[in-house]
Amino acid sequence: MNKIKFSKKEIKFHLGLHLLIAVFITIASYVHLPFGSLKGNLVYFIHFLLLHFSLFGYIYIFSLLHKIFKIVFPILFIIASTFSFWVYTQDLTIGLGTIQGIFGTNVGEATDVFSFQFILFVIFSSLSILWFFKTYYKFQKSSIKSPLFIVSILGVLTFFVVENYKFDAFKNRLPYSIYFSAVKYFKKPNIKLRGVKEEVFTKEDNLHIILVVGESVRADHLSLNGYERETTPLLSQQKNLISFGKLYTPYTFTAQSLPQILTDKSIDNRQKNLEVTSLYSVLNKASFQTEWIGNQTLEKSYKGIIYSNKTEVIIDKFHSFLSFKKEKDLALLKYFSADDSFTGNKLTSLHMIGSHWYYNSRIDSSFYKFKPVIASKYLGSLKKEELINSYDNTIVYLDYFLNEVIEKLKRSSKKTILIYISDHGETLGEDGKWLHAQEHNASKNPAMLVWYSNNFKDNYPLKINQLLSKKTDSITTDFLFHSILDISNVKNYQYLKVQSIFN
Repeated sequence: MNKIKFSKKEIKFHLGLHLLIAVFITIASYVHLPFGSLKGNLVYFIHFLLLHFSLFGYIYIFSLLHKIFKIVFPILFIIASTFSFWVYTQDLTIGLGTIQGIFGTNVGEATDVFSFQFILFVIFSSLSILWFFKTYYKFQKSSIKSPLFIVSILGVLTFFVVENYKFDAFKNRLPYSIYFSAVKYFKKPNIKLRGVKEEVFTKEDNLHIILVVGESVRADHLSLNGYERETTPLLSQQKNLISFGKLYTPYTFTAQSLPQILTDKSIDNRQKNLEVTSLYSVLNKASFQTEWIGNQTLEKSYKGIIYSNKTEVIIDKFHSFLSFKKEKDLALLKYFSADDSFTGNKLTSLHMIGSHWYYNSRIDSSFYKFKPVIASKYLGSLKKEELINSYDNTIVYLDYFLNEVIEKLKRSSKKTILIYISDHGETLGEDGKWLHAQEHNASKNPAMLVWYSNNFKDNYPLKINQLLSKKTDSITTDFLFHSILDISNVKNYQYLKVQSIFN
């Protein structure tokens, strides 16, 4: 019986290759992580090793195509290293927003990203991989008969096992993030936007609707709704404010929830390739000014809906929720105007990063009202008390943010109304589950509230009475599309008035 023999030179080649990949590419995905405890460090080190083991599987199988591998792999390496420079230096997220930026960037904008450090990094990484291949490629003897081929199969399987255990565990890390973000960019969305053919109009004037879309905020962690901690002290002092504590959505992550909230899609309709109508398309037809000011990178599933606004601004599109240098939500207010300069009617949408994990990176330390807070991104090393403290601190920040918006709106002479709705809730240890994208009721009861100006109240007393009468009702996120069209008093477009919280 022949003994299995490993080629030392072949092993040396792949170890050297992965050392270069680690230095110039993969480590970039880990340098900004808050590891916290020794346990957190150990877990991420194991994660790093598993990621490289899975990479080995794909690289070894690719290396079976000897001539193609020798030419193509150095090119792929250099491309990946150009991405990693920005991850290393700016904590940029290589996601859908980055890919959109690349394909939407003109030559003038592209030259702005070049710096001496960037060029030096790319040159050094290019020379390193080219020298390595010239010096060591002769030792590369990949073959399906080699024992390393069997090991490579295990490496590929590791990718699927880890991804099945924790969604996007590898897909959000370099170099996988480049490939999967490109796939998202070119993938067609599951919904198709229907045009508005009707001649929609409204007799309303001087109406300003502000829609604030939150993130991962559950209704039962607002003291407005009876939570024992004082998380909304400022909003509690505001007049003309109603909190709805019994909102329901079946969707527990943004890519699914937003397309439903911002269109006429019902939560009961789970049909794929569905045709829906954007809220903004209807209001545009009724001569509304529509603007989107967002602090989240747009997902493929709802990008077209956002682009149906007349204007849109994404304030920090290259730092996604994965980044620890992500802009805080108060930066949205630099782009938000509550003055009386516009004529007609207007819908302003503010999209927050809100209470998305990692909680501490969403707020300034001055909002650490509840302590101790989390010090690691690894959940297994954290105490429940720390996690809930940090989550509740993001609600305190939300309280301040919404209060700032309301105070701005009070100075307006327009008929003004603000609707806040979180896209979904958050699971906080119930049944051992954490964060969102979980099939748990804790994630399906998002926060929602409405504030209206005195001018709005004086002009629509019946609508306010209806609103007050429904504050304890159980409602679904279907309400938003129909409610906004109701208060906009649009004509010649059919919507479900029965779904409106103002009817």
